[in-house]
Amino acid sequence: MGSVLELESFKNDFGMAASSTGFSNGKNAEISSNVVSLLTAGCFFGALSAPWLNERLGRRYSLMIFSVIFMIGAAVQTGASHAIGTIYGGRVIAGLGIGGMSAITPVFVSENCPANVRGRISGLFQEFLVLGVMFSYWLCYGVKKNIAPSTMQWRVPVGLQLVPSGIMFCGLWFLKESPRWLAKNDRHDEALASLAYIRCVPTDDPEVLQELAEIRASVEEEFLATEGLSWKECLKPGYRERFGLAFCIMFWQQWSGTNSIGYYAPQVFASVGLTGSSTSLFATGIYGTVKVIATGIFLIIGIERFGRKWPLVAGAWWMAACMFIIGALLVSFPPNPDAGSVSSPSIAMVVMIYLYVIGYSASWGPVPWVYVAEIFPTRLRAYGVALASATQVRDFNFFSFFSIFSL
Repeated sequence: MGSVLELESFKNDFGMAASSTGFSNGKNAEISSNVVSLLTAGCFFGALSAPWLNERLGRRYSLMIFSVIFMIGAAVQTGASHAIGTIYGGRVIAGLGIGGMSAITPVFVSENCPANVRGRISGLFQEFLVLGVMFSYWLCYGVKKNIAPSTMQWRVPVGLQLVPSGIMFCGLWFLKESPRWLAKNDRHDEALASLAYIRCVPTDDPEVLQELAEIRASVEEEFLATEGLSWKECLKPGYRERFGLAFCIMFWQQWSGTNSIGYYAPQVFASVGLTGSSTSLFATGIYGTVKVIATGIFLIIGIERFGRKWPLVAGAWWMAACMFIIGALLVSFPPNPDAGSVSSPSIAMVVMIYLYVIGYSASWGPVPWVYVAEIFPTRLRAYGVALASATQVRDFNFFSFFSIFSL
């Protein structure tokens, strides 16, 4: 949405300063922070409500409900006309859907994956996330270059959200429910059919029957150990440490600063010296492309080879070094808004932003989602991932307000 906020047509329709770029105008900065923060506020409550639906209706139907909620929010935003409050309302509704899907998708994926490739496949959640972000960056650059500044210019990228969400909703009709959830609810025949479907083998395949037996044994063992499960179980020894880890890892993922750059990328690039909305949008598109490529490479060759802990350690040091260099350059060589060309320090800061996102994409991007989905037993996994998702969006909601108004 940060790229849409840089479009002249959006600024004209909603009373923003059209000649201002980045965070130089106070009103524009306030609207930008509200648009982003209200989405994450909706995400917070969507993530918290996900476990209740997830356990009662199953993973598949819960995802369908949250995808419909998201589409309603996207439609409200697309239909907004000169009233920024309508955009705000649509962002909250869309956030409810995003938060719910973010809490459920890692659970659904991890429960369907073979153990030997679970990390790599679960990490695809992050890969497709950054792929969508990259597409949105280039889409905004494309409409900026090819569509005249009119209401249609900003409504195209906003309305296009309905296409992938609609495809997801339709595709969910053809999927099977999670075998683990079905087994947990004593629907063993359906669990067998679901497992065979996802493994693309007949229901009498020996490996599928063996895997289902292991799932049933695991579910029964966890049920006996956690009978009468409630949120109070989170405080029991052995479980509270896992919830603490989930909270901390998502807390620090947000405080790495990546989502602030992701949401406000055009404004950030303008702040380091890339003047002009077209230039900052192009740099944003490159940023998204680098993120997709780096995440994909790490998922293919890194996540199963290097484990979970050491990529997080190395990635944290890498990102800290890049941010330190960017800060030092920005203080020592502040961009000149009247300069006719981009200065060498500004180019260096852009390069460091790209290097920063490479480090993030090979560590704190995909690994936390995989790690959180792996550390909980089946009975607690939905609650654990929901806490992690809620922590992520809550911390970003605070961080976005803090960072924008500090600027």
